[in-house]
Amino acid sequence: MAKTQEAASHKADLDYLVDQIAGHYAYLPDCHVDLAKLKAIYEPRAMAAETPDAFLRVIEQAVSELHDHHATLGVNNESSPQLIPTGTELWGEIRNGRAILSEIRPGGDAARQALRSGDEVIAFGAIPAAAAVARAAPKAMAKPDLDADEFTLRTLLAGTHEGERELSVRSPDGHTRVLHLSPYVPPQTRDLVTWHWITPDLGYIRIEYSLGDSDTVPAFDVALDELKGAKGLILDLRETPSGGTTDVAEPILGRFISRTSAYQRVFDPGPGKTFPRDSWLKTIAPRGPRVNAKLVVLVDHWTASMGEGIAIGFHALQRAKIVGTPMAGLRGGTGEFTLPNSKISLHFPIERLYQVNGEPRETFVPDYIVDLAHENENDPILARGIEVVEGEMLPDTLSRAHSRFAE
Repeated sequence: MAKTQEAASHKADLDYLVDQIAGHYAYLPDCHVDLAKLKAIYEPRAMAAETPDAFLRVIEQAVSELHDHHATLGVNNESSPQLIPTGTELWGEIRNGRAILSEIRPGGDAARQALRSGDEVIAFGAIPAAAAVARAAPKAMAKPDLDADEFTLRTLLAGTHEGERELSVRSPDGHTRVLHLSPYVPPQTRDLVTWHWITPDLGYIRIEYSLGDSDTVPAFDVALDELKGAKGLILDLRETPSGGTTDVAEPILGRFISRTSAYQRVFDPGPGKTFPRDSWLKTIAPRGPRVNAKLVVLVDHWTASMGEGIAIGFHALQRAKIVGTPMAGLRGGTGEFTLPNSKISLHFPIERLYQVNGEPRETFVPDYIVDLAHENENDPILARGIEVVEGEMLPDTLSRAHSRFAE
């Protein structure tokens, strides 16, 4: 393809991308992005890209202007940024201008090198953290936005698919060290659902990376059968970072209810539509033998998308207590778009998702927040979950004992 034709093709794709964002991105009013400025910045870069990889990088950067971890491309190369939360082991927040690690994912290089919640990242390579965030932050913002800065921080912490990350980190006691972290690679083989008894009355079920797999539902039913008779259950959703489907989520929720109930609110923005008038409730029907055990759901920053939907669903159904940290906060239900010439596919939210009470899904806060920076347990979220569910079980135990005494 001649260079002039290639430049025109790239320009058309970039223009198409901006048009789709303008017409369909459900959170555009919230993200403070100036689309005219975005187009002015990235159209010349797109036209100047001389290779497919160079053009892909331009599209990646343009999409990152939305600072939305639920806006992703369907293709990547080795220098592409990792997907968040699936491809990251570090969750960071900006507190009083400082880059603080709020959670460390178990099993990764960061955990092996003993990074801890509460540690401060003071530099990326030779660049101070604040300067690195400012350099990589979105360039088409209409006004400053803390969400954009935190998105950028997490992107820097995750790195790329191929590149080693160098972080200078200071612990709360003032100790400073330099760490070299290899790219995070999620485990490739996992059981869809695992289960075990914690005590004779308390069962544990864990779902990992499988909320999009139809075999998860029968595997979940097997776990419930094996734990039949449990007075309490813990459902661990802390490794559900990579999407899913309601065809899996709704049957899981349905085992714990006795009548059709609402578990999520949906709003599809459009001309003349207003929230909450034009929103609608997603409902779920009972399925199979109802599970009556007291339930606690464990969540963290790697509980994302459909995992978040299940957690807020149990909360809306008043069927479980939620324990852990804030979740990934992925916004909305996504739609797929394909750039007409390069055929690069991308997904971004086209629906806004809410809790049943009308609060945005991404703002949900667990019933019991665990501050990981001030806990010494090996698994403080699980420890707190056990404490909560056993407290929930106690009234039933006392009630049965009282009935026996009365007899």
